[in-house]
Amino acid sequence: MKVRKTYKTDVLVVGSGIAGIKASFDLLNQGVDVLLTTKTIVVSGSSFFPLKASLGTQVTRDEADREIFISDIEAVSHGMHDDELARVYVEEIPEAVKEYKEIGIDVTKLSGTRKACFANHERDIYLLQDWEKIRKNVNEIFSQYDRLQTIENCHVFSIVKKDEKIVGAFLIDKDGEFVFVNCKAIILASGGFGSIYKHNLNPNDVDGSGHILAYESGAKLVNMEFIQFIPGITSPNYKTLFGEQTLSYCVDIVDDEGKSILDEHLPSGVDKREVLDVRSSHGPFTHSFVSRYFDIAMMKRIIKDHNEKGYRLLYSKEIYDSKEQFFTVYLDWLKEKGIDVVKDEVKIAPFAHASNGGVVIDSCGRTGVNGLYAIGELSAGVEGANRLGGNSTGSCMVFGKRAASACYEYIKENEFQQVNPQIELDEISAGWAINDGVYTPRQVIDEIRNIMWYHGNVIRNEEGLSFALEKIEELRANFSVATYMNQPSQRKGTMKARNYIELATILLTAMKERKESRGAHFREDFPEERIEYNKRLYISKWDMKTVF
Repeated sequence: MKVRKTYKTDVLVVGSGIAGIKASFDLLNQGVDVLLTTKTIVVSGSSFFPLKASLGTQVTRDEADREIFISDIEAVSHGMHDDELARVYVEEIPEAVKEYKEIGIDVTKLSGTRKACFANHERDIYLLQDWEKIRKNVNEIFSQYDRLQTIENCHVFSIVKKDEKIVGAFLIDKDGEFVFVNCKAIILASGGFGSIYKHNLNPNDVDGSGHILAYESGAKLVNMEFIQFIPGITSPNYKTLFGEQTLSYCVDIVDDEGKSILDEHLPSGVDKREVLDVRSSHGPFTHSFVSRYFDIAMMKRIIKDHNEKGYRLLYSKEIYDSKEQFFTVYLDWLKEKGIDVVKDEVKIAPFAHASNGGVVIDSCGRTGVNGLYAIGELSAGVEGANRLGGNSTGSCMVFGKRAASACYEYIKENEFQQVNPQIELDEISAGWAINDGVYTPRQVIDEIRNIMWYHGNVIRNEEGLSFALEKIEELRANFSVATYMNQPSQRKGTMKARNYIELATILLTAMKERKESRGAHFREDFPEERIEYNKRLYISKWDMKTVF
């Protein structure tokens, strides 16, 4: 196994969603050499996933709204957010939203003010859409910078440190060959980990690799148990984003025999209409509202019947009479995909979506590892037990800018360090598991995605989580990383499988430790929120302990 090529750059940016684009742009404008890497193409990831009609950014209304906005975040987070990061976001997003255009992203301010998902108060919402146009704009802007290098279709699999500082990283390129990047600093903007679930609303490259890179470099992870699940369309167009607002026009959700799945799961005295109306007000599942029975009913039936095809929604035809902007935009978008919610058999199921937890950072994206920064969904930022709608895209802008500024100051004070890439690669590969290995990378990936979807989904319990952890350890013991890393064509899949084993262990451990239900986290064996768990849950590589 040889290092085939070496690059040298001031800063390596990993990921080309909104956060990676913003950080790269700001660094380039300060005269910094940047190497931007992405698993697919430049301008990708969850930020520009084509199965979403649009994304929104929620903006502080005025000075008086600052504390109100903070109180909204606190209420939704259930105490699991980072107060400093939340305050920075609330203060800086009004200016940050103005900077979308300079990086090639056109935004449209929606008329009037409105409540974002889970928000108690109305604010300005800026809408992002037309991903192909954005991609074209960004690439045109980036083409003007001589200091920018880009590597597409590559996988960063290991970060190298020397004297407790970042000195570079190893990549697997499009041909499966090893590449080394010598750099002063790394900004990780690789997104969440939704694709570790069998059914998810993320591109396949949103696989948590950045979490493992940061974790193994010495950064801490937090809030990993708080994962957003939202209903996604399974039929007639699989993996299409579902507009929960449409549930206000929904009569019921039924199985293939036309029987309501809500009727058998609603407690006595809970009204079906109320459940549907409340569920229409928020995208992600939350145990905090009566609407929880909607998602729980779906998942209970899926587990019981082992039916992953989802359940049918029955709509009133009056939905197409609505003139509200959301309905016209969303329903027209569905029509482009050949979907009519009244005439067609539209089925939904819970899909993994966003990661509320991630790498612990300060307000400038620093991870505590010298020269390593984390931004975007990869980081544990404004979000807590639930994610307030419209904050994720804005956080990419706010903390992308701050990380770039802090990184610029850091690289001015640090020189390149000499590294022998081949020696470093030999040391890394010496730690790869060698055993008789009965599982292939593909089998490991598929098995973990299935395990996570059934046991780490909306409904969790001690028995299921313990079983899942045992299965993950079985996969670990029977997967020879070294064997497949010797084959260039298998290297990317091998590292993904290896990362999935580590990430699944982290996620399931965090879920098992939090013996309560809070926000996005639901334990059917601990259905209530418990005051003794009113702290964030941190996970560190060095002792592998969870600490409240």
